[in-house]
Amino acid sequence: MTDKQKEIQIAIVVPIYNAGKKLNRCIQSILSQSFKNFVLILVNDGSTDNSGKICDVYSRKDKRICVIHQENKGSVGARKTGIFSEEAQRAEYLMLCDADDCLAKDALQILIINAKKYQADCVCGKMRKSIKGFPIPNAFIKFTPPCFSSNEVQLYNHKEIMQEIYVSCFGISNYPVNLCAKLYRTKLLTDAANSDSIVHFMGDDLCVTLRIIPNIDKLAIIPDTVYLYNVGGGTSKFMPYMLDDFLALYHFKNQLRLQYEMDLSVKTLMEIELMNIVCSYLQMCKYPGKLNELEMRQEISRIISNSEIREEAMSLVKNKEKNVWAKWILENDANEIENAINQWYKQSKAKRVIKSIFEM
Repeated sequence: MTDKQKEIQIAIVVPIYNAGKKLNRCIQSILSQSFKNFVLILVNDGSTDNSGKICDVYSRKDKRICVIHQENKGSVGARKTGIFSEEAQRAEYLMLCDADDCLAKDALQILIINAKKYQADCVCGKMRKSIKGFPIPNAFIKFTPPCFSSNEVQLYNHKEIMQEIYVSCFGISNYPVNLCAKLYRTKLLTDAANSDSIVHFMGDDLCVTLRIIPNIDKLAIIPDTVYLYNVGGGTSKFMPYMLDDFLALYHFKNQLRLQYEMDLSVKTLMEIELMNIVCSYLQMCKYPGKLNELEMRQEISRIISNSEIREEAMSLVKNKEKNVWAKWILENDANEIENAINQWYKQSKAKRVIKSIFEM
């Protein structure tokens, strides 16, 4: 079935696991969109709370809603179930939304207008952090990807995408690698999701994005906010397999770097990013993981002894890049690493308290 033959213009896929009260906000933000020609696919991934019942209640009220109940497969598996569903495959475009997030007002209308106007395979809009559905003021936003620096629509052909956009997924952070806040041609996202998962959870958005971008012929980046990301979702939780996910993703990126013959400067950026990831992982072990002193020591030892991490740290040092984490790892300096994490923990106490209040 070609795009022109598809009777539904947009399918929105929402993977759900114990979303609780946040789920109502998410669904309401979609149903209240000014653009109406869509199907909403709610994938209840073995929830043990009332999420499944909430989905069923909404489906009885609105015929555009399709509910799929399945045993728990994790967020990656739930998303794939939605993408490969018959309802999603009948749509011309696909959009993804997490169950604790919301679509901004008129998001679908804005995205589809730009997709049609520019014949874009992918339209990327802004994502804004929110608390309980309310946008966080711009004054508190520390970083906005440079691709949104213009107030005009930015158009890229395939060559420009590979030269300017794709490379930013390897450590430059010019382009948001998240899957949400974007509208994709159905085949584009379907083909990318059809490959085996590289990770359990952490970094899966980036894995799929890395597969999608080389197949985009025309990309439109728009200045409009289309998605409200709820602060304190799943990415704020500690999971034991995080480090394994991070390393699997790094290995995958390195394969793609070689496949697309990228400049050696990209490898340096990746190495620096890996050191930052090591730091972030240990911070999450401390909080919210709440590992005790012995457990923290064990994790630090695991990182120091990892051959891949040591190899990249050595490369940074050889290239005379001043990176304290690379230095500590090569010198087996567990004490400095532990002190750095403990210092971060003390300095971030106020921020954690404020965040926990808003997440209540």
